[in-house]
Amino acid sequence: MNSYNENLHASVLSSLSEQELQLQKTKASLDASMFSLYYAEGARITAAEELQIANSNYVFQQLILEQAVIDSDVSTNVLSSVNLGNEFIATSVKNTSVAAANVQIAANAVLKLASDVGSIFSIVNAADFDTEIYVQSKEAYKLMNKTAYLAEKTSQLSMEASAQIAEVPITSLVEKAQTTDTSIKSLLEIVSADFATASETVATDSQSLVTANSQEKAAEGTLQNTEIVYHSGVSAYELTNKELNLGLEVVLPEKSGNATFYTVDFDKYKSPFSYKIVTEGDSEEETGYPIKDYYIFLVKNKSKEIFSVADAEGLIMESENEKKYFKIPSSNQRKYSQDIYMSDLNDVDGESMKLGEKYVVFVFAVLENQYKKVINTFDDYLSAPSAFFTLTNKLTAPLSKDISVKDNTMKFTVKEDPKYSVEYRCIFLPNNKDLVKGLLTVEGLKSTEIQTEQLDEIFSKYNPEIERLESAINDLSSSETGLEEQEINNLKKQSEKGIDAKELKKLKDEYDKIEKELIRTQKEIKDLQEELEKVEKERKRAIISVEYPKHLKPGFFFNYTIAKGLEVDSYALAQKKSEDSDEYTLSIDYLTTDNFGNSLIPGNVYIPTVLAMSNEEETVKLQFIGALSDFQKTKDFTYTLKSN
Repeated sequence: MNSYNENLHASVLSSLSEQELQLQKTKASLDASMFSLYYAEGARITAAEELQIANSNYVFQQLILEQAVIDSDVSTNVLSSVNLGNEFIATSVKNTSVAAANVQIAANAVLKLASDVGSIFSIVNAADFDTEIYVQSKEAYKLMNKTAYLAEKTSQLSMEASAQIAEVPITSLVEKAQTTDTSIKSLLEIVSADFATASETVATDSQSLVTANSQEKAAEGTLQNTEIVYHSGVSAYELTNKELNLGLEVVLPEKSGNATFYTVDFDKYKSPFSYKIVTEGDSEEETGYPIKDYYIFLVKNKSKEIFSVADAEGLIMESENEKKYFKIPSSNQRKYSQDIYMSDLNDVDGESMKLGEKYVVFVFAVLENQYKKVINTFDDYLSAPSAFFTLTNKLTAPLSKDISVKDNTMKFTVKEDPKYSVEYRCIFLPNNKDLVKGLLTVEGLKSTEIQTEQLDEIFSKYNPEIERLESAINDLSSSETGLEEQEINNLKKQSEKGIDAKELKKLKDEYDKIEKELIRTQKEIKDLQEELEKVEKERKRAIISVEYPKHLKPGFFFNYTIAKGLEVDSYALAQKKSEDSDEYTLSIDYLTTDNFGNSLIPGNVYIPTVLAMSNEEETVKLQFIGALSDFQKTKDFTYTLKSN
């Protein structure tokens, strides 16, 4: 390889290598920023949940305090009533006793009088039977007997009243009322303290939410800045790769299951020179495409720095049975896309491709000898390495329609390769709109990038035409102004004194020509303005029609990268229903946590999500890539405590 080609090749290698290394660093920073935002949003949501709980507790404590105040007032009134009753009952006992004694004295007097009246009636009965005095005496006798009976009855009632009033346990009641009032007052103090604590908690949690919200917004800004830097690096790498390295890239299959192939894409080699070749009939034909064949090499990522043209030339001399290269015949197509199966190509060391290892591919273009003679350089072309890639088996996550939660039991079905050892992590994402309002999502982060890309496409399509039309209109407007000035000058000359008929006719003829040219120019300006208006309307419609990725739920930043990095206290493992079944279950209880590691809150809404991850040893795990279920389309559920 001559010095120019060596320097050029080294520059391309250095440029792409530096950009790829910078991309890896930026990607690491991007992932770190994602986790920083995720945990900041987690702190923000947790603070909102704690404030929600604190507000609920505050309302509850407020109700308890109101009831305690009512009970305290009642207790105070009861104690006051009991104390007043104690005073009245003591007086009542005394007065009742005195009344009973007086009633007894009166009753005794009535009984003595009744006895005397009875004696008198007996005498009248014997001496004056059936006389008027007898009738009156008999009537008096009956009334006196009735009075005596009532006197005895009254005496009995007064004695019973005195006995009953004396039996009232007012002293014990006073003691109990006093004890109850003291207890209620103590309870009121405790409830008041709890209410004050609940109030302080609400204030503290409100401030914590403000702080967490500020930190979350700062994390959003950091992630957005890092995202912009990363995609700028990606764009720069892609542009450099396209212009200097045939646009060489490796595309991996997206389908779940065993990995068996990858696709190598690259543009055809463009020669800066043309040369003549002899065709049938001894005629000469000029061409600028001097490639005989392309060769693809698979190289371990750690060895890409030392792979050279000499290595490539040596390898293509070996037998194709060694599978150290993949040959692609040259053709007229502008872009090559070749599926390469693992069994078709070993790496340049002769080793079979291994899942989970990092590789790069090189493209080696062998030039026509005649072309080499024309340019007086006998070097073939070796591309720079592609970006490194890793071929892995892709696990399968359950479909959103196959995930359900009923009676605090999560169920889902998923078919997986029986040879895989897979664990299914059940993750519960909070879906409370009030708690996650205004947080950055994955789609929100992408929207800026997508908006920029789509607007760039629209502007690159319409702006050149708009600029061309505006420039043409400006030029014609200048011409229009010039023609109008010519008309004015012409008319001035026609109105001058002493002008002869021949000169006047000439001026009029010139005026007619100017007028026709002006009319044509004005019509052309009008047509261009209408065309400009049409193009601007089309651009406006295109801008309005720009579609942004829509976020459905849960309203915060969450993706596969975040899911696979969760700690063990943020998910639970589902259990297979039976050995030969595709159904998995998980019982949800008070120990179950959400994706932030917080206990599920009764009454709150959650989205059941499943992450499929390899359960093999660490060295084998590299051969697999997990899968996350589509949580945005999964039906959510409201968590409730199980009743015993």
